[in-house]
Amino acid sequence: MTSFKLLASQAQSINQYKNLKTKVAKCCANIYFNKQCLYNNVIPKYAQLKVPNISPASKSTAQKARIIRIKDELKFLHRKKERLNQELYRCHLQVAQEWGRIWHTNHESIQQKACGIPNAQNKTCKMLNGS
Repeated sequence: MTSFKLLASQAQSINQYKNLKTKVAKCCANIYFNKQCLYNNVIPKYAQLKVPNISPASKSTAQKARIIRIKDELKFLHRKKERLNQELYRCHLQVAQEWGRIWHTNHESIQQKACGIPNAQNKTCKMLNGS
């Protein structure tokens, strides 16, 4: 890619777009991870609960609470993704207006960098699946 000298405002808007794109990719990876945990009946560390009583009723209640915690996290992540996508859309329009025809080239390079983000969680999901 050809290097350009950027004005501060142009560099700021491109960095803002790149950061938003990265956040959306991470959010999508987190959604995928939580869905895989639900599908495989695996409880991630953030949803673990300590229950002092070991009666069957407390065990089933704790298991249901863990599942509800994961489902609530999924709801939160979907709302967050929706908000980030709206911000990303506004930022995309602004940067496209500033850069004009050159934006397409920059957009492709940012897209390629943002696609490499969720690799760590893919490895975790593969370990959970036993692949």
